[in-house]
Amino acid sequence: MAETLCAFANMPNGGTVILGVDEGDAEFTVVGVQDIAQLEAGLVSSARHRVRPEPHIEFQTVEIEKKHVLIAAVSPLPLADKPARVGDRAYLRQADGDYPMHAHEERMIEVARLHSDEQVNYDLEPAKGRDRDDLNSDLTDLYVNQVRSRDRRLADESDGQVLRRTNVLTASGEPTLAGLYALGEYPQGQYPALTVTAAVQLAGGEGQARNRNLQDFTGPLPVLLDELLQWVESNLNTDHVYRGDGHMETVSELPLNAIRELLANALVHRDLGPNTLGTGKQVQVRLTDRSLFIQSPGGLRGVSLSQLESVEHAQAAVNQRLYHIAKRLTTQNGASIIEGEGGGIREVFRTTKQRGLRDPQLIDTGVQFKALLWRPTNNPCSPEVETRRDPNDISRVLAATPLSSSPTKNEADVLGALATRGPLDIHELSAATKLTIGQVRYALRRPLQEGIVTMEGRQGVKSTRYSLN
Repeated sequence: MAETLCAFANMPNGGTVILGVDEGDAEFTVVGVQDIAQLEAGLVSSARHRVRPEPHIEFQTVEIEKKHVLIAAVSPLPLADKPARVGDRAYLRQADGDYPMHAHEERMIEVARLHSDEQVNYDLEPAKGRDRDDLNSDLTDLYVNQVRSRDRRLADESDGQVLRRTNVLTASGEPTLAGLYALGEYPQGQYPALTVTAAVQLAGGEGQARNRNLQDFTGPLPVLLDELLQWVESNLNTDHVYRGDGHMETVSELPLNAIRELLANALVHRDLGPNTLGTGKQVQVRLTDRSLFIQSPGGLRGVSLSQLESVEHAQAAVNQRLYHIAKRLTTQNGASIIEGEGGGIREVFRTTKQRGLRDPQLIDTGVQFKALLWRPTNNPCSPEVETRRDPNDISRVLAATPLSSSPTKNEADVLGALATRGPLDIHELSAATKLTIGQVRYALRRPLQEGIVTMEGRQGVKSTRYSLN
């Protein structure tokens, strides 16, 4: 339990422990607890004596079906006190488990912990060895014209002065990281992690493909956004619907404006520090039979998830220079990269609700951000092949199933079940492997952490399913 309290303390929004509900039957049966005071004292003692710094816990007891359920809300530590540790290890929450933080994740917290005037502005760093010739001339001309038309103070400046004053170029004429990313001919030559990878994920199995239409995307920011949106649209299903005037039109199963907003956010607000860009952490786009998810390195900064999802105005730029450059950029069809008013996420929720879809899910771990758009429930499965196979074939499938860098005792069994049976929830995995739910969760920790397994859904929700990448 100490590791769970520690993990919640390190999460941006804390976490909740619920005692008195049994999830073992897949129905989350209320079983109740006895001696509430003793349980509260035990949790407080665990936090006080094993977790450093100690997180604050708020308790609430509710009565359901004449049984008592204890709810313990673990508050997140102030950023200045993170990370919390149990012994010498810091933990984060992912899926239904707690996992030790990597060294680069701890360094990301250390950077975020710095006072704002001490933070390194990574998007201002010069792209050493590059010059203005490494910028795309057409994009650069369009950008300069946009700046002049929108900012009268720069209307009479030369092209070079405009580029320097808006942090596209340094004083010595080198492109900044922001400038090269936004306007460069090939930013990925200097920074390979600016490549974006997209794929359709299949259930896989012996002799079956696990990905379809796998593609790497390169180029400057407007090109990335354009081509990614085209890729997603081409891989989604379409519906024929009647308009109000009686004419039929073809629409994508997911609202394209919502997809565009989430893609733009991932590209512009991804972390650009050495602990992500310098270690090869890329933006990833995946389409499964249940959802489209977009995953980017780095967490939220200056704004919380609840603010993003609320009706209040919420605006905070992770990369301020890149953000302001992107506000003046357009794609080939003339659409702005970002609207810059902080209401894009609200529009994502509004349009999905208007289409009758489940609310999007946003997940912030502090070191990674993930956005999911849920496909319509009547969506046919993507694979054209049968996704469930004879469990007796598991030994043959395992030979082609990747394991994590440090596999636990039961990891091979769990991954083998996913390989032969397709996406499964935690209870189906438990039944397929004859392991307890706790053992399954423990076996999934590192595969989830290393991207071998994808969780589709939210921790603690019984419909959450796991699949191999």
